[in-house]
Amino acid sequence: MAGTEARATDEAVAVDNRGMLCAQGILRLMRALGPLPPGQLVRVLSTDPAAEHDYPAWCTNTGHAFLRHEWQEGVIVSYLRKRAA
Repeated sequence: MAGTEARATDEAVAVDNRGMLCAQGILRLMRALGPLPPGQLVRVLSTDPAAEHDYPAWCTNTGHAFLRHEWQEGVIVSYLRKRAA
């Protein structure tokens, strides 16, 4: 149907991985990315210190764009963009 395709926005979609090991968090992130449009901004919350290394490496390996990390009250907040289709 013309005109009904999802479009990426600059409003981040949140994926809450707090309390999970990074490998579990990456699986949750993969499921969350599935229905999102290419270019969608995603904000991942994590308490696993490995997230600082694992999310950028995962993005490099899968073609998604890793943007940055921020620390907010003991939570690692990672920003990425879903790759083009």
